[in-house]
Amino acid sequence: MSLVLMRTTWDAEEVAATAFFELWRKRDKVRVVDGSVLPWLLATTAFAAKNSLRSRRRYQRLLNRIPHDGDVPDHADEVARAMDSLKISNDVRGALLDLNQRDASVVILCMIQELPASEAAVVLGIPEGTVKSRLSRVKSRLRGTLHEYAPTTEEANA
Repeated sequence: MSLVLMRTTWDAEEVAATAFFELWRKRDKVRVVDGSVLPWLLATTAFAAKNSLRSRRRYQRLLNRIPHDGDVPDHADEVARAMDSLKISNDVRGALLDLNQRDASVVILCMIQELPASEAAVVLGIPEGTVKSRLSRVKSRLRGTLHEYAPTTEEANA
């Protein structure tokens, strides 16, 4: 019955819970008809549903009276983006930790510190061609490891 009176399943469950709570709370005063509390329970459920709807309308009217500065972005989107970024950061960190020291040095110097291959070669004391080949090999390996974060074709062309 409460599902018929309410808009959502959750609201109906809330009304039913309220009715059964009232039945328990007033168990000594409940009027039993032909050995059943069902009539009392149905009436109590109807009252609880009406009270819930009335309360919701009052709350909505209150919200409508509050002045708005315009659309406020939903903070849930920002939280979701932050959680996605955290997962990406953890996955990238893990992928970098899996690299051997030589490859990690090249990645740190060329990709993170943004040094040109020629300067990274001087820092590492190896030929520039070795830096370039290691960087190419590591980028390829990281693309495979982190493929789920690769941009879609539309994103890459934007």
